[in-house]
Amino acid sequence: MRKLLNMLKKDDNAYSVGRICAVIGFIVWVLVTLWLAFFAITWSGYESCTLGMVTLLLVQLGNKAIETRMFKVKSEERNDE
Repeated sequence: MRKLLNMLKKDDNAYSVGRICAVIGFIVWVLVTLWLAFFAITWSGYESCTLGMVTLLLVQLGNKAIETRMFKVKSEERNDE
């Protein structure tokens, strides 16, 4: 459980709001999908909901890629004078 909570942090002291929103959104999407499938209900807005969920996940993956060390400026390359 501690590893899962550490994955939501952007640094040692703060949680990432974007990651928390993505996790909550994904959980809600899964629950809605299961509910619709279990009761065999059709929902006209399901396609938009799914497209929004995929977009949110792609944005989070892109954000994570940007935050990785290979994209960050090294401390030797900065001009912090």
